[in-house]
Amino acid sequence: MSAIRKLGVLAVTALLALSGCAGTPAGVELASQLKTGPVDELGLVTGKPYDGTRIRLLSCCKTAAQFAALQRRTADFTARTGIEVEWANIPYESYLQKIVAESAVGGGTYDLIVWPDAYGASAKVGLQPLDDALAQAGRSIADFPPPFQQAARAGDADTVYGIPFRGFSYNYFYRKSDYDRLGLTPANTWAELDQRLEALKQGLERNPLAGQYGRNGGQNLYTWLSMLWSNGADVFDAAGEPAFDTPAGIEATEQYMSLLRKGYSPPESTNWSETDSTQSFEQGASSSVFTWAWQMDDFSDPEKVKPEVAADVGVAPMPGWPGKTTVSYGYTWLMGVLNTSENQGAAWEYLKWVTHPKTERDIALDKADPATSNSIVVHTANMLDPEVNAANFGLPRLQEASLRTARTVPMTIDWPQIQDALEVAINEMAHGAPVPDRLRTLSGEIRDLVRR
Repeated sequence: MSAIRKLGVLAVTALLALSGCAGTPAGVELASQLKTGPVDELGLVTGKPYDGTRIRLLSCCKTAAQFAALQRRTADFTARTGIEVEWANIPYESYLQKIVAESAVGGGTYDLIVWPDAYGASAKVGLQPLDDALAQAGRSIADFPPPFQQAARAGDADTVYGIPFRGFSYNYFYRKSDYDRLGLTPANTWAELDQRLEALKQGLERNPLAGQYGRNGGQNLYTWLSMLWSNGADVFDAAGEPAFDTPAGIEATEQYMSLLRKGYSPPESTNWSETDSTQSFEQGASSSVFTWAWQMDDFSDPEKVKPEVAADVGVAPMPGWPGKTTVSYGYTWLMGVLNTSENQGAAWEYLKWVTHPKTERDIALDKADPATSNSIVVHTANMLDPEVNAANFGLPRLQEASLRTARTVPMTIDWPQIQDALEVAINEMAHGAPVPDRLRTLSGEIRDLVRR
């Protein structure tokens, strides 16, 4: 681990410890701050009861197409409500620390925050429960796929802390012409994938698969988790004990490593991140890659990838194990209201607008500007909408099918440290460490982490 990365993990660890033992930051209940009255077609209270209020949103990733589209359309929200919104743009590398500090310690700087699913367990200490406000607005997290619902609850079965507004399935992308040339179809099982990759290895000069085994923010875990969960193993069992060093977990991990050891993924992928692997696919060096559904926006853009790639991308669900349900990771970004906000009512109006299915649908259909063109939707109804699918490669419907059996990572404040230990072990096994021995050692390391 680099010195900078180690300092970052230690800083987050300290903040997570604080969030775990600190009381909820002082504040008032969201329900008491809400204005009532007639609402418009987006559920916003008419008459501009919050006119002149300015709210601040803690966020990152300003240039992501969906984020950019929401920021651009916020002018429409302001015209409707009189509420001005400022999006803070924190560099992603320091964003987790900022989320935890703002939610655990408070300070009133921000009214809303966004967070990736895994950090809900540490962020929720400073967030308003949304159940009453959702019921009052006639909204429900049942409108979203199962892993997004899990993330919205942040580990509490009966409480909602955030509403999904960005999320995606993990998918199997491939070059259609390569598969057609060799008479191949996308694999349904990992054994079939081996057959497909062997045929690609023998028949073409490209890498059969662009894997990602490097240490970079847990990115080498996504394929492994899909293999692990689909084989009936898990990170933790029902008692909270590590459960990846079982026979099923060892089999899944061996399968992941075999993609590298059989030469299907190139030797340099031992140190590849998500960006490295997707760029290999984009530049025509690899025939297939496992990655997030949102990447279709880049893969299909001839300004970002080789033109012959942009016109030749197929996408399929992740493979699974025979006779078992395929389970992959459904990644989610959520938005919630901070306890310490002095403008909770106005913040709730903006949260309703950002996460309204019509707002999302309008963005998904707007292809006027590549900088804001986005194929990702999180409402199940939008995923199944024929017009949304026609405008977005049919990807939303495929994503909905994949997400029906998907899940999110364990909702625990220890996840950043657990993730770090897992990704180090995956990388070491990619470099040759024996799988059963390394998994058993890893199990002990994680027990020590969670029992401290």
